[in-house]
Amino acid sequence: MNNTNGRIAQRSRMKMVNALFSLMEQYSFGEITVTQIAQESGLSRKTFYRLFSSKEKILIYQYDLWFKEILARIKDEKLHSYWDVVQCFFDFCEQHKDLLALLKRRQVLSMFFEYIEDNSITVFEYVHSKETAHNYSAPMPYLLAYSVGGMFSMLVKWVENDMDVESTEFLKIIKAGYMSPRL
Repeated sequence: MNNTNGRIAQRSRMKMVNALFSLMEQYSFGEITVTQIAQESGLSRKTFYRLFSSKEKILIYQYDLWFKEILARIKDEKLHSYWDVVQCFFDFCEQHKDLLALLKRRQVLSMFFEYIEDNSITVFEYVHSKETAHNYSAPMPYLLAYSVGGMFSMLVKWVENDMDVESTEFLKIIKAGYMSPRL
């Protein structure tokens, strides 16, 4: 594929993503059809199926973009502590507050959790090392499930409360709770 075709495909994918999110403002995820997404995006069903095999794949595509953005921030800021990575994640989520709230309302936010959980080893390997990940390979799925699950549960509660506290303050509250000897 040449660069022009690649850019056109990328723009078309983003039109589909935007169309899906626009439709989700009015309809539940289950009610939305491929035809509606194609019409809303101004593209054909044929183009849809050339780019995605299902409407779920549109969400996964968006989650992949978000994950790459989070990972790029972690690398750019050279983050190597758990709490710095958690802060980066919540800062990112705060910037995408409206879309996360929409995903929660339409009951597909859990797909974001699954995506993050499936790809969390990549973050762990960067923050710690591939060697450390290898050394803890047996308990690693449980460690990551615990960590990502906790972060996601906090995110859900935060979204339910309309992200009423800024991400930096939110994390201070969480850290204080974990560090408190009286809890």
